[in-house]
Amino acid sequence: MKLVVLKERGSTLVFVFLVLFIVLFTVPLIYMLINVPEGGVFILGFFIFFLLMMSLGAYALLKKRREYRRAENFASLVGFSDSGATFPEELELETGKLEMKGYWVGSGKNRSYHVERKFIAEGKIRASGVLFPKAGFKAAVSPDGTGFVRAPAVRITDELYRNILLLFFTDEGEVRGSGTVAVATESDSAQINFRGEGKFIAGTVYSTLAKARRVKVALSTDGFEYEKIIGKGQSFEFRERMLLEEKVIMVGSYGTITPKMVAHSLGGGTVLLGHGEFIIRGILDIRLRPDVKAEETFRVELEEEAEEERKFEEGWGVFE
Repeated sequence: MKLVVLKERGSTLVFVFLVLFIVLFTVPLIYMLINVPEGGVFILGFFIFFLLMMSLGAYALLKKRREYRRAENFASLVGFSDSGATFPEELELETGKLEMKGYWVGSGKNRSYHVERKFIAEGKIRASGVLFPKAGFKAAVSPDGTGFVRAPAVRITDELYRNILLLFFTDEGEVRGSGTVAVATESDSAQINFRGEGKFIAGTVYSTLAKARRVKVALSTDGFEYEKIIGKGQSFEFRERMLLEEKVIMVGSYGTITPKMVAHSLGGGTVLLGHGEFIIRGILDIRLRPDVKAEETFRVELEEEAEEERKFEEGWGVFE
């Protein structure tokens, strides 16, 4: 089992830089405030406004850092294992599922990263711990953080640790399904034979190419505008992991966690992992022309029997 505390990389350096900048900026500002002639009041006002904006940015970053520390402090007090999480005392909490969506707005210097979060509560309990849920997850996130994450989660509602989240990512499951993706033009053709192999999607590509430079095999899923290239060439084999190597529990604050943080903790790059339906796509890469594509679907499912899954959906397991 792997434990991850979710926080932004480099936040400490950014905060230190902002504080130093504000301090160095304040000294000449005070000098100007004392000595500036009346004609320089407008310039002085501009500098004061700029300093205020920097201070607000530093304050927002300070609030984030406080939330990171709260998550770290909570994680240090909890016992984590493959079985679940054991709290230092009984806590009030909500069980359910977290859904997050990350996207960028604007362009150039005005481009900013936005996150929509939704915790879907399924029940409220008071317990000294929770069992690792037998439920699936799905993560589809591009390198810049665009995409979504859906995972079973626990949200603490006790005052001291309010809005601390535990996200559970299981390694259990199996890739199911097999088939063929055929993609062709008048002069090029390719056949992608795919199959599930445990936690992997695997297969073989055969092609006859004249104008196309190569064949690419990509994965995607509904609601995700990006592709993950898992193989390219003329005739080749491919094999891509769809599930984690071990169970992962992530701890973070509801107001600060992002799909980008989760994706980085799951290996980085384009992350496409979890359970449910996925798309496998065959692509003819043709010079000076749009790619020609064809696709099929496959599923990744938990190994538990349907009856066990229905029992789990009725409630979370807890430590008494």
